[in-house]
Formats: sequence, C-alpha cells, structure tokens
Amino acid sequence: MPKGYIIGHITVTDPEPYKEYVARDTPILLSHGARPLVRGGQAEVVEGTANERHVVFEFDSYDTALKAYHDPDYQDVAKIRRANATSAIMVAEGNDEDLPEPAGDAPLGYLIAHVTVKDPEAYKPYVDGNTPIMRGYGARYIVRGGRAEVLEGELGARHVVIAYPSYDAAKAAYHDPAYQDLVKIRQAHSEGTLILVEGAA
Repeated sequence: MPKGYIIGHITVTDPEPYKEYVARDTPILLSHGARPLVRGGQAEVVEGTANERHVVFEFDSYDTALKAYHDPDYQDVAKIRRANATSAIMVAEGNDEDLPEPAGDAPLGYLIAHVTVKDPEAYKPYVDGNTPIMRGYGARYIVRGGRAEVLEGELGARHVVIAYPSYDAAKAAYHDPAYQDLVKIRQAHSEGTLILVEGAA
C-alpha cells in the first residue's frame, strides 16, 4: 500500500505563541504513526515563491495522513498555527518507492515541487527526460502523481517529492546542466514552485 504524506509550508508571524503549536502538534501526529522526514533544516526556494519553513511527515497510508490532519485534537492545536503563521498544507499519496540510503552521516535531501501544467503534451518531454538525470543522483520519487488534497492555502495541481542521499545531492541534481536544459520546457508549459530542503536529522 502506498504511503501518505502531510506536506506543509509555513511562515511564522509570531514565534512565541507558535512554540506551543510545535510542542503540542508533534505528539498528536506521532500517535498516528507519523515519521518526520523534513522539519526545519536548510532550505532554498529555487523556483517560484513559498513560505519560509517546510515540513514533510510520512504515514503508513494516505488515509492515515488524512485522518491525522482531521483529528479533532490536531484541529484544536492548528488554531494556534493559523493565528500565528501563514500556511499551505496538503496530503499526498506516496509513489511506493523506499527512501535512499543516506550519504554518510548527512540527513537526506529533498526536492518538493508543486506545479500546474498548462500544456500536457508539450510538457511530456520534460517528464520523460528528467527521471534518468535525477536517478543518477540517487533520487527516489516518494510522491509523484496519486491522490492529493490541498487542505489549507494554495498549491499547484501536481505534487512531487523526490528524496536524495543528501541535501548536496539534491542541489547537484537540480543544478545539473542537462536538467537545467529540461527546466526550460517545464517553465514554458507550467507554473509552480520548487524547493530544495534538508531532511530531518
């Protein structure tokens, strides 16, 4: 069964009361079997615009992730976040690929993409061409298509999360000249946001 993910992008507007949200939301999500893949750490928005803080929680299934978000206890705590931050939150179905082995002691790296395709036929060469390049850097597509629901804020129509053996590998893959050639196709036929993030330690 494919895994499920809660993906969040957050800009904190009042840090002091927000600390209570962080302290209280984690036990609730963990009670649903959540595993934090991304939480803080280095991040760089390489295309588009996004909030400042990025989180990815992995669950055993899409339905479990959705249940965790809709848990009344979580929704009560989420009021603190909504009052003290701007957020875009979604649940996505996994692509059924395992995470890569980490490169040494470094946390994994991730590329999170939210894209709305304007011309699917013209976009297809990008889809066909990018995968072999990413695989060369140890990429595993943990979210790619599948069910998805944006629960708060606005995100694109298509969502992808790629895991790499390290943050440096994620950066190198994105900046690979062959990939940058393909980026021109994507940018010409879609709009969206891409974020490089460091995984949780």
